Amino acid sequence: MHVTHAHEVPRRRAPIANGPAVSVLTPDEASDQVAVMRMELPGGARLPEHDHGASEIVLVPLSGAIELRHEGEEHPLSPGSTAHIGKGERVSLANPGTEAATLMVVAAPPEFVRGLDAWPVE
Repeated sequence: MHVTHAHEVPRRRAPIANGPAVSVLTPDEASDQVAVMRMELPGGARLPEHDHGASEIVLVPLSGAIELRHEGEEHPLSPGSTAHIGKGERVSLANPGTEAATLMVVAAPPEFVRGLDAWPVE
């Protein structure tokens, strides 16, 4: 078993203007099957279209609103909803609000989350 508190792990910021900040909650030694991170997307921020490599992703909004764009369609997400993104699917995210939106992100396998180690620590 492994327990992590978000305030106890490094917070990393994407190397793009107004990019998201993430805290990886599952260290490599916790699991080689799944990773969990907390992501904060600033108000008005947008993430360009991207994929997650070999990882499937589940987005779980905790606060705020997110617009998930997939294959030309917008899907609003808010607390109480989830989105599953399959391997190789290309998506973009936007926070249309003025306040930060917070999400839990689950990746299986954890390869995509491991790649975030290259993001600078705040």
